[in-house]
Amino acid sequence: MRAALMVSLACAGCATDLEKQSEVVKLRVLAVRADPAELVVTDGGVPPRATFTALAVEPSGAPTSVRFALCIDQNPTPSPTLDCPGAQGVDLPPAGDTSAVFDLGDPRFLPVLSASADGGTPDAAVLQEGIAVIIGFAATAPAHTEPDGGPAGADGGPLQIVRGYTTIVVHDDSRPANRNPDLASIRIGPDGGVDIAADGTTAVPPSSVQRLTPVPAPDAKEATADGPEKLGYSFFATAGSLSSLRSTDTTATGEPADTFVDWTAPSATGPLRLWVVVRDGRGGTAFLERSISVSP
Repeated sequence: MRAALMVSLACAGCATDLEKQSEVVKLRVLAVRADPAELVVTDGGVPPRATFTALAVEPSGAPTSVRFALCIDQNPTPSPTLDCPGAQGVDLPPAGDTSAVFDLGDPRFLPVLSASADGGTPDAAVLQEGIAVIIGFAATAPAHTEPDGGPAGADGGPLQIVRGYTTIVVHDDSRPANRNPDLASIRIGPDGGVDIAADGTTAVPPSSVQRLTPVPAPDAKEATADGPEKLGYSFFATAGSLSSLRSTDTTATGEPADTFVDWTAPSATGPLRLWVVVRDGRGGTAFLERSISVSP
């Protein structure tokens, strides 16, 4: 189920066949993070809550907003016509332009969660296994944001719209909750490179090939019954060319793997934006944005 929902999320931010998935040329949702990554229900305890934050990006820097909702239809594979957020969703209270709060204590959510448990309150066995709750989102940004006209609006309207789904697992306290990994920095250059400055002062020559290496926080990887987590990375940029959309720190045979990708800077000078998303394969997500200047 989680795999199906991750496909839905990925496709929500996907480019068309004529565009590179790694290049951001219009409104995209590159990731959604839940804090905490899972909700743990304790017997007699206060109902837990999580804050969802979408990495909704628009290349011109135009303002973005994201609406979240608990989907009434909790089918493991949401229908492409599911109107959630909308008539088939219960809106989550916003916590910012691109964030919202999912509170298990909110009485509006109880009928939906009860229905997902075959009409009753989830029992101990169900909670021990865990319930993947489906949350829908819709991101919007102004259309025609570039000097040459820029991205068109949905159905010819004034807004770009991106819709998709994510999940959060709710379980009991018989096992610890998964936590999100974190990214410490993005490094640029050979032999490990240097950190890309958070203030946007890092500059590279036009058309140069630069190595990008994500640096996870020291405690980013948790121990599991199958060994340490395997972290996967996705790379995005508003300009230039990336050698790969994704990398991973572990090979299929369990050996350590290099996580860098090569990025070719555009020939045109000016500022651009880069993003790296890290996922732990168990629902944990983090992301980091950096700006770079291309100059002679």
